[in-house]
Amino acid sequence: MAVYKAEGVVLGRHGLGEADRVLDLFTREFGRLRAKAKAVRRTTSRLAGKLEPFTHARFLLARGRALDVVAQVEVVDGHADLREDLHRLGYAWLLADLTLQLVPEAEPHPEVFGLLLDGLELLRRYEPGLVASWFGLRLFDELGYRPSQDRCPSCGAQARGDLWSPLLGGFCCARCAEGDPRHVRLGGEAAGAARFLARASAEEVARLRVSGRAATRLVAAVVSYAEARADRPLRAARVLQALER
Repeated sequence: MAVYKAEGVVLGRHGLGEADRVLDLFTREFGRLRAKAKAVRRTTSRLAGKLEPFTHARFLLARGRALDVVAQVEVVDGHADLREDLHRLGYAWLLADLTLQLVPEAEPHPEVFGLLLDGLELLRRYEPGLVASWFGLRLFDELGYRPSQDRCPSCGAQARGDLWSPLLGGFCCARCAEGDPRHVRLGGEAAGAARFLARASAEEVARLRVSGRAATRLVAAVVSYAEARADRPLRAARVLQALER
């Protein structure tokens, strides 16, 4: 049986049969893929504790007929602290969901993999809404979905400072915004932060400070933009809303 190595992050998982699990992995070398972990739900499994959500690890995988199989796992960073903080956990799921919904399967994106690692690390220490917004905006850019900044994506006119249209593709003019029922006014603080985060490095995110209200508006804008690109709702966003309430 052919085997191969990959460095990846566990984005999600679900049960298969009585003891197996199917994992959603995002790998540096092969992009997004699914793999089976055999008997991992049994108490005697040596892999169970190494395959928790958001775990960054080096995997040895064996080629299978329908799904490849996890043979060995070497944990690089388990991110257990994120799973112990309900607030940060919700945003970690949002990072995972953005990756699952927008990154095509079996398409390598090493720059996005690095972005995900940076995002998970930043979530440990900084305002999670700000970190998730940065991750989403940079993800859009890396995948060719960068939101318009100064010009309306529909007509090319000067974009109004804080008018955000998920459907049209970013900041837009007042006239074109009427064609998108989901358009919103972000407010000056959130709009300025969105423009900054679209170009910011991980180090610059750590220095940015915004109000809680602006951070909430930013997250909502990123989620709505992602849902318009994916043409489906982000389940993690709904979970996050419930946690916030």
